[in-house]
Amino acid sequence: MSYSDKKFSNIFIIVLTLIFCFDVFLWLEIFKEPRNPELDFLNVGQGDAILLKFPFSGEILIDSGDGQQIKTALSQVQTYFHRDIDVWILSHANVDHYGGFLKLLETNPPRIFIYNGFDSQGESFQALKKSLQEKGIPIVILAAGDKIKIGDSHFDILWPINPSPKNDLNDNSLVLRLMSRNHSVLFVGDISSKTLASLDNIQSEILKVSHHGSKTGTNNQVLEVVKPRIALIGVGLNNRYGHPSPEVIDLLQKIGSQILRTDFNRTIKIIFDNNLLIKTQ
Repeated sequence: MSYSDKKFSNIFIIVLTLIFCFDVFLWLEIFKEPRNPELDFLNVGQGDAILLKFPFSGEILIDSGDGQQIKTALSQVQTYFHRDIDVWILSHANVDHYGGFLKLLETNPPRIFIYNGFDSQGESFQALKKSLQEKGIPIVILAAGDKIKIGDSHFDILWPINPSPKNDLNDNSLVLRLMSRNHSVLFVGDISSKTLASLDNIQSEILKVSHHGSKTGTNNQVLEVVKPRIALIGVGLNNRYGHPSPEVIDLLQKIGSQILRTDFNRTIKIIFDNNLLIKTQ
């Protein structure tokens, strides 16, 4: 074999090796699944958006912010080959919780849309419902007493009752308690502290703090019952509402909660292993 033939053969082997390595990497990325359930508390500014990933059981997006930052936020926690979200859950029909669904609907529609059945009469919410119906996506209404099972984890729906005595979008927020790997998370939308304190079975290791840390959503009575070790607050930097309330921060500090907030910590990842593993940007 001549020197030039040998050189070409070596180059050919190197190219084949690189192609093989890339192919292996590509398929590993395609089939990569988290080993444990994960919660990504997304930085979407002044709003809420939570992505939950369950090993070999799908993904759930609870709320989606107002739509301005949802795609950027998701791109930071999803791979190129894992962009489908099976279930969307809307806590309540305020635009800072559902606006992102409008942005995602054309490119990444869900299999199921879940909400509390209380509609906003605003044009954008009506447009969201119409688009879901036109795409044939089932719209499921849940209320207290319902459950969602996903893999080894499950959600208990604690609120609202049906029919609800409340006539307020915030106070009819879906309240969901997730149990996963012996860890518990309470998602409360923008519910008032008075309504939340009246519910049973709300003690949880992690609390998604109500209404972006507004003082209407959290009081000492609520925190004495929930006893959260970790408090998550979705809030925009220097927002015009003054969220989170200094009173709420003070109450959380007094009970020893670890406070994580998107204006300071940006997107927050929590991995549900035997112990909770927390990563921030």
